[in-house]
Amino acid sequence: MKPLKAVLLDRDGVLNVNRQGHVLSLADWEWLPQALRACRRLSAAGLRLAVVTNQAVVGRGVLAEEQLHAIHRRMKDDLLTAGVAVDEVWYCPHEATAGCACRKPEPGLLLRALASLDVGPHEAVMVGDHKSDLLAAAAAGVASVHVRTGRGAPPTGDIRGYIGSVPDLDAAAVLLAALA
Repeated sequence: MKPLKAVLLDRDGVLNVNRQGHVLSLADWEWLPQALRACRRLSAAGLRLAVVTNQAVVGRGVLAEEQLHAIHRRMKDDLLTAGVAVDEVWYCPHEATAGCACRKPEPGLLLRALASLDVGPHEAVMVGDHKSDLLAAAAAGVASVHVRTGRGAPPTGDIRGYIGSVPDLDAAAVLLAALA
């Protein structure tokens, strides 16, 4: 692996509490306890951050795109207040049945993020809480780390570029800052 330049973060279950009923409003947004500290650690190591998230609630008509943008603005504002800049938030609004190239486990979101950040796949790591995050990373040629703060246990099976599973984003940040 080349020196690490960027970290691609899933949103729900990595940065914020993964709610059963989804994050549908600003009131539903709840940072995971260690997430802001972890993002500061990654940023202090010189790593660029981008968020890549499936948001099928938009495609299903449950959440208006304007409200999703408001949630993401708040997330980015909270990060800025903590001294962390997020380069971009990429999201897939499509339902699982849409067959799009951007919904994880497809690599589209990650490839767009890499192009926007101007980093190669071997200079980035994806941090996610679900096997679909890790499969998207593998399809994009990006290494991956699983966190257990979202949907639980690490995935089974062989996933190309999979580094391993850690308890939370802060543990991932310690690991990844050492690779910067």
